[in-house]
Amino acid sequence: MKHPIYHRMFGYNLGLLPNPQLAVLEHGVTTIDQARQKSGATIGYPGWGLIYHLLLAHLDRNREEIIIETGTNWGCTTIVLAQALIDAGCRGRVLTFELDPDNASRTQANLTAANVASRVELHLGDSRQTLPKALQDISGIRLAFLDASHLYHDVKQEFETVLPKLSDDALVIFDNTYRIADEGEDQRVNGFLRDMPALYGGNLVNMEFVSWYTPGLAIWQKQGVL
Repeated sequence: MKHPIYHRMFGYNLGLLPNPQLAVLEHGVTTIDQARQKSGATIGYPGWGLIYHLLLAHLDRNREEIIIETGTNWGCTTIVLAQALIDAGCRGRVLTFELDPDNASRTQANLTAANVASRVELHLGDSRQTLPKALQDISGIRLAFLDASHLYHDVKQEFETVLPKLSDDALVIFDNTYRIADEGEDQRVNGFLRDMPALYGGNLVNMEFVSWYTPGLAIWQKQGVL
């Protein structure tokens, strides 16, 4: 694996954050280690802002929107997703999927403190089992954030589970997109994204200077509408 690279920002204006609970978690934080202790393995700023404003520009205020998130961790990005729903004036909810019970407990506390718990449905367990069950009766999804396991085949499985449920104008966001693996190692998210155009078509945009180890956020759109 290549040496860690961090693009999570510190020392910025906390008033830019979409929810006050995120500012509470970020208060006084100046290093990755401090951030890890207070907000877990989240993308941090400016990733939170990127996702928030992307949703405000994409959510349809005339319909009920279901947002999918895998890899809840401590619920910080979940807060961003739910706040975007609220601020866009959309009906709907965030369905988020977390493997670890301790993480889920921290998530519930953060969602309550952020006053967004009523807009979030937390599924505990391996997303390879819980995600297909939760999506059985859902279609027309327009936003998914896939951030659970970063191994190639796990990312591929999650994406292929969500894919049949997506609307034509759907966006799928991937975290940890930087090419961190050496030759002969699992090529992780980056390897899957390199294979995506040939396998699924669509449009892919990668934002390099976002998030922490592994950095990068990528946005894939199934089919643009012009």
